Amino acid sequence: MRRALAALAALALASCATPIEPGPVAELPGAVALGDATWLVPGGFEPGRSPDGNSVILRGSAGAVLVDTGRHASHSEAVSRALGALDLPLAAIVNTHWHLDHVSGNLPLKAVHPDVRVYGTSAVEGALTGFLASSAASSRKALAAGQIPAAAVPDVEGDLQTIGRGSELRPDIVIDTPHDIVFAGRALSLRIAHHAVTERDLWIYDVAARRAIVGDLVTLPVPFFDTACPESWLAALGEVARSGAQQIVPGHGPVMDRRGFARWRTAFGDFIACARGSRALESCSAGWVSGAAEWIGQDSARAKAMADHYGERIRSKKLDGFCKA
Repeated sequence: MRRALAALAALALASCATPIEPGPVAELPGAVALGDATWLVPGGFEPGRSPDGNSVILRGSAGAVLVDTGRHASHSEAVSRALGALDLPLAAIVNTHWHLDHVSGNLPLKAVHPDVRVYGTSAVEGALTGFLASSAASSRKALAAGQIPAAAVPDVEGDLQTIGRGSELRPDIVIDTPHDIVFAGRALSLRIAHHAVTERDLWIYDVAARRAIVGDLVTLPVPFFDTACPESWLAALGEVARSGAQQIVPGHGPVMDRRGFARWRTAFGDFIACARGSRALESCSAGWVSGAAEWIGQDSARAKAMADHYGERIRSKKLDGFCKA
């Protein structure tokens, strides 16, 4: 109750939106300008390493808003360089969901910006005692047995350190229901998807820019079904489509226009339908790689292997436990 009251108080204190002056587009190091005073700091997914999710910086009249913070130090440092070039206070961090490739950077960024408030859903609470705790136990066991490839050991150890500071991953302001809010003069609509990628995902609609920042509701080279309910995820994509967004910023991968998003969504739906059916799972994976070929490019072998894995998780009903009403 106290956290809910804090959230309501924060929303009540939000200042009125001030239009962003068009002016020249600022160039931020390591960031891609999306227009409307918004920049993308691209994530990465190097072979043999854990991924970083995309981060998005939005400039308000009185500060900057950061959506997601990545996993590795190199990513949070890139975000810091871009924010430094913007030369505005960091007014808020918004986490779309609790996966470590989207929230680990909270810790170093909050050390530099101690007054910044983090906004996110309460789904991290269950993750800290459930998925993340189990993942940490499995990782420690695998490390002790020498089962982790040498190149992946630093990532695994880094994730364990982050999970060990799990209480610091809790949002300062819990957003579990849709809210229209103003951060430092920047008006945004915070939307909630239930039992999609995680128990509760937050995505952002920038009405003025007609832009949806959707976190892992859109990912490449495959949809990441680790903690997902496939059918609820598909329903959430329908909500994004109905928002009127003309530009969609994924959690992993390049920015899409409305037509590109529609093609990705179709490929996603076809993959789920195939995996839920009786066709050979290899054909489901091949269908995904074909349907998403324009984004996957030369990464088709890895995409196929990952789709094989996730297709099996869907067919074996290992994900059904994430589909709670």
